[in-house]
Amino acid sequence: MVHDEITAAAARERRKSWLAAAERARQAQQARRTSASAGYRVIVRDGSEVLIRPVRAADAPLLADGFSRLGTNSRWMRFLGPKKRLSPAELRYLTEVDHRDHEALGALDQASGRGVGIARYIRQAGDPQAAEVAVTVVDDWQRLGLGTVLLAQLADRARAAGIHRFTALVATENEAGIRLARRMNAEFVRREADTLEYAITLRPADTRRWPRQLHPSGSPHR
Repeated sequence: MVHDEITAAAARERRKSWLAAAERARQAQQARRTSASAGYRVIVRDGSEVLIRPVRAADAPLLADGFSRLGTNSRWMRFLGPKKRLSPAELRYLTEVDHRDHEALGALDQASGRGVGIARYIRQAGDPQAAEVAVTVVDDWQRLGLGTVLLAQLADRARAAGIHRFTALVATENEAGIRLARRMNAEFVRREADTLEYAITLRPADTRRWPRQLHPSGSPHR
């Protein structure tokens, strides 16, 4: 009888220990999610500070405002054709993402709160380890290294979601897009009409290097 009571007591203690460990793991995971959702502050080349965070459904007005500040050429480069406006359905599609098969990160100017850039991937239906990627930066914020850091942050999230390769279609005259692809060690795949296709193998996060002029601003913003 005494032996049974000791065994039962030991089992209860083990169960309490397991439950406590599970709760600590849950809290740590929640903390990581909260931190990731809050965003990451970055100083770009001209000294401006931006907040990079996941796009939310409520960001449709921010996205529409950012689109309105894209020049005709920038819109052409992004959509590979003329684009005058984003419809309500397009805004919903571009902001109501599941953060796994469809992820989008936005960059917000800390001074004004306005959106200045966005990077997204959409997992390929026929190859769950690959995703199509696109990066857009509003005209006034181009050439500051923002596209590079957006793509690097997006790559981190893609790896966590089991994606090992990005594919990108870039207009042949999109010099900034071609430079960004080369900076990420992209492999040229083929040329079709007025576009170039690149493939980017996602390396482990610890091998990523920040551009020399671009610096993380402290720890993840909370």
